[in-house]
Amino acid sequence: MIGFYLKKNFCDGWDNMFQLLIVNLVVLLCGIAAFFAISAVGAANTGVAMLLTILFSGIGMIFVFAYGESAAAIANFESLSLKDYFRAIPGSARDGFFFGVLTGVILTSGIVGIPGYISMKNPAGLLFGIILFWLEIFAVLILQWFLPVRSLMHNNFGKCLKKSFILFFDNTGFSVFLALYTFVLLLLSVFLFFLLPSVTGVVLADVNALKLRMYKYDWLEKHPELKTRKEQKDVPWEELVQNDRDILGPRKFKSFIFPWKD
Repeated sequence: MIGFYLKKNFCDGWDNMFQLLIVNLVVLLCGIAAFFAISAVGAANTGVAMLLTILFSGIGMIFVFAYGESAAAIANFESLSLKDYFRAIPGSARDGFFFGVLTGVILTSGIVGIPGYISMKNPAGLLFGIILFWLEIFAVLILQWFLPVRSLMHNNFGKCLKKSFILFFDNTGFSVFLALYTFVLLLLSVFLFFLLPSVTGVVLADVNALKLRMYKYDWLEKHPELKTRKEQKDVPWEELVQNDRDILGPRKFKSFIFPWKD
């Protein structure tokens, strides 16, 4: 399943590269504006800088969430135009802003709290620093499922959060893999000036991950006789992703460079 997931995600990203690039540029411009605004007040007032970081995190996440609908369409072998992306921005404002504020609070808490506790130079400070570090890790592993859940299931904020917890605890190993894969995508983005794959590449990867992962739950619904976790772990992934594999088809190297010759 992981091998096919990586292949599908690469093909989807390649086939929609222009769209990913344009949306990344929008997000990047928002990030640059936020950076200069925060830098302008950061030296004078750290507290205001932290509040601005949280505020701009909420605003920037609106534009990221708006791409969730496009990513869901791509994951389902459909497509949406850039006009559809911009039309999705108003409908993404509420959830995107609140999620951005939530992640902004978590981020600033880690940046400020972990060094602060460690600088206390005593066992209690070290302990609290370690605890906060792992809480940050768990938050990343859990919240990475939020946007895919919203994009594919269209649940409200609370249900998306609840399902994110469920998905993490039921797919812990895959959640760790997905986080590492996200790290690789972001590391690659540094060398491409955050134009590709960047934020939209991560969104698409997360949505693809949940789309394929949901096949497991459809399969479990058809097999209620599987009661124990041991029985439920033997998921026939090759069979479950076969339809997607057939739709994607074999992709030769020349089809990426000369698609009209494929």
